Amino acid sequence: MKAPIIEIFSSFQGEGLLIGERQIFVRFAGCNLNCNYCDTNDSKSEKSGTLMTPDEVTAEINKLITPDCMTISFTGGEPSLYPQFISEVAKNFNLKIMLETNGTLPENIGSIEKLDIVSLDIKLPEHFDGDFDNSIFLNEIKSLNLLIKKSINVYCKVVILPSTKIKSF
Repeated sequence: MKAPIIEIFSSFQGEGLLIGERQIFVRFAGCNLNCNYCDTNDSKSEKSGTLMTPDEVTAEINKLITPDCMTISFTGGEPSLYPQFISEVAKNFNLKIMLETNGTLPENIGSIEKLDIVSLDIKLPEHFDGDFDNSIFLNEIKSLNLLIKKSINVYCKVVILPSTKIKSF
């Protein structure tokens, strides 16, 4: 099994519940959405990543772990495109596992075996050029309900753009 990886690096979480904590970030290539504000455009396409095995990713993470690192964050692109891969890597560590996701693939998210915290982006119609598919929001709600039912810590983020209208909420 292989997945396209853009980068693996150590840094400090810049948002959410774990802000300021050192993490190892594993950034996947490939995304099922095309948000117009994406800050990692190079990770939208699976073709932009280097195909790696779970063992190769595990080895890279092991090179970066420091005593103050408590979490591995799987981000993207959209990491929930690769649930088996994440499960395979996560089982090798006694660290918290974080998923940074758009939440639109609830079945995939639900199949990840070890999750401690999830950062879920809520998408709004103005985040896309063109028609907004209502299934995006419905799947985000399904993911939230699934995570709550499994007692996984979850928080949501919403990107506010200059074009965001009050009626969006």
